[in-house]
Amino acid sequence: MIQQVTNTRSDKQLTSTDLAHIVYASCLNFFHSNSVFNPSPFGIYYDIEFVWVKRISNDNYQYQSCYAGTGSGKSPSTINKGCQQSVSTKTKNQIQTIDPNLVCEKDGDERLLIEACYRRQYSTFNKKQLGFFLLEPKTMRSSCDGSINNFFIYHLVITPKPGLFPGKNN
Repeated sequence: MIQQVTNTRSDKQLTSTDLAHIVYASCLNFFHSNSVFNPSPFGIYYDIEFVWVKRISNDNYQYQSCYAGTGSGKSPSTINKGCQQSVSTKTKNQIQTIDPNLVCEKDGDERLLIEACYRRQYSTFNKKQLGFFLLEPKTMRSSCDGSINNFFIYHLVITPKPGLFPGKNN
């Protein structure tokens, strides 16, 4: 979806609204209605963190993080979303710390880390509603934003089509 959503537009750059639509569409396998939105009957919400890097030189990378999640929205149009306002600079070691697969081989190369996960809403979470009667789902720390209430984390690193990133808010 990330690679195709802007195909019909002349401006190929992704917006925070594009990312919100991607998040909503990608969580419909589990949430097949508006039950993904607050207040969630399952006590979890869906979140995706996007980390874009572009190699400028061997130890110099452009960096931007974006996110979209259903934790505070009430509908697809009000999904919590945003992109870091300005592109920052990071070193190769800082990029490797986030994910070793983000390290690029040559100047001008780009990578995108997509971290999709479910996050627990502690006030309404009930493990039995998800079918966990004996076991407790193990929570993990996000490598992107550092939050600790995540489970079922999935990492994917891709090379995005040119012009999609850096993302912009709208």
